[in-house]
Formats: sequence, structure tokens, C-alpha cells
Amino acid sequence: MVKNKLRFFRIFFEISFFVFITSSFFCFPLRGIPSKTQIVPILFSVFSKEFFLSIFFVIFFIFVTFFFGRIYCSFFCPLGGFQDIFIRVGRYIKKNKFKYQKPLLFFRFTILFFLLISLFSGSSYLISWLDPYSIFGKMINYLIKPIFVVINNLGEFFLRKRGFYFFRILDFPDFNLFIISILGLILGGVIYFSLKEGRFYCNSICPLGTFLSLVSFRSLCRIEIDKLRCTSCGICEFNCKGSCINSKEKIIDDFSCIRCFNCLSICPFSAIRFRFVSFIKKRKEKNIERRKFILYLTYICFLGINLFLREKGKKLSNSSPPTPPGSISLKRFLSKCTSCYLCVNRCPTGVLRPSLFQYGIFGAFVPFMDFRSGYCSYECNECLNICPTNAILPFRLEEKKKIQIGRVNFTQDFCVVYKNKTNCGACAEICPTEAIRMVPYKGLLSIPFTEPSICVGCGGCAFVCPATPKAIVIETNLVHREVKSFERSKNKKENRKEEFPF
Repeated sequence: MVKNKLRFFRIFFEISFFVFITSSFFCFPLRGIPSKTQIVPILFSVFSKEFFLSIFFVIFFIFVTFFFGRIYCSFFCPLGGFQDIFIRVGRYIKKNKFKYQKPLLFFRFTILFFLLISLFSGSSYLISWLDPYSIFGKMINYLIKPIFVVINNLGEFFLRKRGFYFFRILDFPDFNLFIISILGLILGGVIYFSLKEGRFYCNSICPLGTFLSLVSFRSLCRIEIDKLRCTSCGICEFNCKGSCINSKEKIIDDFSCIRCFNCLSICPFSAIRFRFVSFIKKRKEKNIERRKFILYLTYICFLGINLFLREKGKKLSNSSPPTPPGSISLKRFLSKCTSCYLCVNRCPTGVLRPSLFQYGIFGAFVPFMDFRSGYCSYECNECLNICPTNAILPFRLEEKKKIQIGRVNFTQDFCVVYKNKTNCGACAEICPTEAIRMVPYKGLLSIPFTEPSICVGCGGCAFVCPATPKAIVIETNLVHREVKSFERSKNKKENRKEEFPF
């Protein structure tokens, strides 16, 4: 009974957290809570305003892992739950049988150390493509969400024809063939290895899985095989999605075990048990001095190359796109963002978009503010409250309104008032701080006049400007500033009240 309860308990938690985390990418009102159950975002947010909360969760996960083993991989990880869906599908379709595989320790440690060196040198590029939470967020945003939007909009259309108005039409996400192709290959690889090899990604590539394996390698509670009861029938090995059970030698590789507890309930002789272990067996050390020397030399070379490319790859200038309010500076944002795209999904105006090479080589796919697609709403601080890594700090709305991420830059020669001798004023109408106002020009014409010191860089003016090329652009502040105080004119307030009486 206890064995079945452990498996039921794991399945219940895995499904609950998978639904909970997945729903957070579809603009449901969960704020940033789901990301607090993910280890990598927590580690990135340790040195932030939520210091004590982050430290608590870090200590909690490390303690639980040291005591019970890698239960995070089977209980909390969304990419792990995603793989388990296809593992179960594969069992129903082809009755897949898994086999024991020796852990790829050298390969796994190499990935982990390269990742750590990259992080210590100030780059989060590798973690953005290896962290399971970030990979899952990218796949949701570019591959799963478009399907969800199509189904939702079709349902809304047919129900509206019959007089039901339960759904609302959702905006279709941007289509970027290059990013979709890369993520499609990743998704295809995850599905293929899930069907064929089970949790291959978790025990061969995932750096977080390797780190947790180090913590849980000698965990206090372990899954063990009673060699007297075991008949080496192989049922447990065939059903082990972690490929960590060697039924012939009657051993379980605790380094690769993800604590799914499937083997406990499936063993016909009750030879497998999960129990507290109070002793530690010592392993014989092998002489690998030459291999260590080559490995350390490789690490040093990688560190030098990474530092060189980091300085050459990030061409940070005022022409680079601005970063969201709360990110403090462009350099800080690029070093802490893991590209999970949670902010992209939750942005109500659609101004946040995944970049290609707007930030250079090591800033590829990091979200940027695209003022061709939208603008940063003056009354919104959604992305500031949901960023899991605190690449965007959680400022209050009143504080966010004082942050200047860029300055308005007006080129009169491009303006339609100057070129076409016609009235416009769209930029002045949308400006929330009156950094742009219309002044007399010629006859009845008025032309924009800018005050960059009170501009917050929201990009509304650049978004609505009808000129080609744009007469108004936002010049990025590499380090965010505090905007000068201003007072909105009474006429502006009265006009806004008349336009929007609700």
C-alpha cells in the first residue's frame, strides 16, 4: 500500500504542477507564483528584493533532494512532466521496454562545468537553452500556444454563431520561421528520446539534473533491491524511464534515479523498497590524472573564448533596443534573463518579442522591446511582477512610472507635417508624460516638440508614428535613469476624460 501511495502521490503532484505551470504561460492570473517552484529561476533571483524568499526555496529544494533524492525531476519539473506524457503514449502504442544504461558522467559533468563557467563570466546564454523551465517556456510560446489560439478562436467563432459568448478572440503570436525551426527540432528530439529512451534528456544533458544528482548521490532515503527476493525478471528495468536499474546485477544507479517510484509498485516479488540508509559505501578511486588535466585545460580555454566572445558579441550601444522597466541596465538584463518568454506571453500590448541578433551573438532570443509591434503601457507593470529570475525587478506601478528606459529622438525632416504639410499629432496624443507636445509651425499646422528629460521611453510615439522612416524613435539608455518630475496639464486630463467616459 505504501509503495502504491508513493507513486500516486508523485503522479498527483506532477500533473498538478504541470497544469499549474503551463497555465501561467497562457495569461491566467497566477502572477509569478509558478516560477517559485523552479530551481534555476530561484537561483537567479537570490540577489534581489525577494532575497529571503528565494533563499528559503533554495534551502528547501536542496534539503529535500539530499534527504529523498531527485524528486524535483518527477514532481515539479514541467519539461519532465511533458516527457512523461509521451513516455506513457509510447507504452500504449509500442509497449516500449527501457534498458539499463551506464550514466554518461563525463559528458554530463562537461556540460555542467561549461555552463557554470559561462555563468561566472557573465553570460546566461547557455542556461537559456539548457534549463528545462526555459526550454519549456520557449516551446509553449512558439509551438503550443499558436495551436491553443487557433482552437480557442475557432471555438469562439462557432459558439458566437449560436449565440454563446463564453470565449474571446486571442491574438495570434508572431510567426518567426527561424526560431520555430530551432524549437521544432528541440521538440522533435524531446519527443523522440521520450518514446525511445525515456528520460534521456534528464539523465544525459540537463545540467540541473546533473547538479541534483550530485546532491542526491548519497541521499539518506534510497531505492534499493533486496537481492534475496529479486529473481532478475527484468520487469523493473523495462519500466524504468530513468534507465537506472540493472536487473542482472540487481543494483540501482542512485545518480540517475529520478524517484518516479514506478519500480516499487510494479515488482511482483516486492523486492524493491524505498528506505532510509544510514551507511555509505566507499568507491575505489581510479587514476585519471591525464584525463583531468585535459579536462581542466579545456575549461580554461572555454573560459577565455567565452570572455572574448562576450565582449565582442555584445555590441551594446544606444542603438540597441531598450529593455523593460525594472531591468536596471542592458548589461544586467542580458546576464540574468534565461529567455523563458513568460514576460512575452503576459505582455498585454505585445511590445516584448524574442530577439534574433539585436543584442549580438550572446543576446540571441532574449526578449526585446519592439516598438513596431506595440509599446510599453504607462499603466502596466505586468512583466515586473512575473519575471522568475528577477532580470526584471518587481517595482510598484508608481515606481515604474519614474523609470526612464530611453529618450525620445525627433527628426523633423521625416515628419509628415514637414514633408506633406498636413496635420498629424498622433505622437503627442499617445505620450503619457507630455514629453511630446504640438507647437505652432506654419499657418494652422502644428509640429511636435520634444522634452527628452521627462520621457520614459515607452515607445508609444514610435509605434503610432505614420512616417517612413519613423520621425520619432527611442534612444536606449544603457543604464536606466529616473525621469524628471512633471505635471500633466489640466486640458490633457479633461480631453482624456471626454474621450473615455467609462
